[in-house]
Amino acid sequence: MQTMIILAFLIFGSCNVFLIKWTTILQGKCSDGEWRYFQHPVFLTFLMFLGECLCLVIYKIAYCFLRRRNNGSEDSNLLTSGDREFRPMDMLLPAFLNTIATILFVSGIYLTYASSFQAIRCSTIIFIGLFGSIYLNQTLIGRHWSAIVIIVCALTIIISTDMQRVVFDNTSLSHPNKNAILAGDLLILCATIFQAAKMIYHEKYVKACNVPILQALGWQGIFGLVITTCLAICTNFLPTPMSPFNDSSRKVYDDLQDIFTQIQSNQWLVVALCIMVFTTAVHGYTALSIIRFSSSANLILAESIGSYLVWLWACLLEWEQLYFVTIIGYIILMLGLITYRKAVIMEWYRSIILHIARNRYAEMSVDPSEGMGGTGVPTNRAADVI
Repeated sequence: MQTMIILAFLIFGSCNVFLIKWTTILQGKCSDGEWRYFQHPVFLTFLMFLGECLCLVIYKIAYCFLRRRNNGSEDSNLLTSGDREFRPMDMLLPAFLNTIATILFVSGIYLTYASSFQAIRCSTIIFIGLFGSIYLNQTLIGRHWSAIVIIVCALTIIISTDMQRVVFDNTSLSHPNKNAILAGDLLILCATIFQAAKMIYHEKYVKACNVPILQALGWQGIFGLVITTCLAICTNFLPTPMSPFNDSSRKVYDDLQDIFTQIQSNQWLVVALCIMVFTTAVHGYTALSIIRFSSSANLILAESIGSYLVWLWACLLEWEQLYFVTIIGYIILMLGLITYRKAVIMEWYRSIILHIARNRYAEMSVDPSEGMGGTGVPTNRAADVI
């Protein structure tokens, strides 16, 4: 069952990134009559929380259906099992953190590549280690710090490569310039801080309180909808003179008037947004399930595999071109993530030292008389029993 959850997490998580990037490169007719890209990070965040709210609806339906059987199946079913003493206000803080992180993520993916978005998001494991040492009493040893150094080197390669390939690889970019690429990558990097704080809270709360995952995720979606609605009203009147964040009719951060006109003028936006609501619900449930039976660090390790899936899809759809330096950055990033969970470099070092010592012992155990006309009788034979 755990293998199926991890597989679903990879598939729907990659689909979610693909759909978000697809919506940002689709164009629609705005309220002023001009065709622009679909740049609405707050609205997309609202739809993601709407997908999490569907989890609460599914939980209530499944619980009522199983409760009518009167055989206690609601306490053993995977969807409804857990502690009934649940305080919804406990999900207010992760909802707030998830709102800030998702808005920054969507704003970043609008300006950069989909594969880079998924790869940079794996740097969440750095802040997971730092927050985990503070709130979960986890200890960062030498291999953790060496892994963090490797991940930082990989991120440096990926970000610098994005700024170089923007000249010839700009099919999926709304603003093909180095400043926009750098701004998008840095926004994603800042969002990982809030994402890591949310994951640490989930790990501490879900493992301490045996609450149903669908119920907890659903209430997080409800609080997220309230917070996002308030932010949508504010950003609808927030002027942004800086490009590329003012690509709207009224030069505001998120123009709500353009949303409906763009959706009406491009039917593919309706398809992408509807599917995204469903994939967000499944991705959120599987992510919280992995945190429950494993840890947040292992969740990021599983999510790093999705970066290769996103990169492969982007290349097949001709959104991005194959760049050798980017592949090197992904390989170094994966090495850092694996090192964080397991001391791969230390294991290699120990295996090399043991191999050298074993060969040296084998050479010392051979009789020196061999090769010099001796009898060839080994000197390391067992002693005679007296």
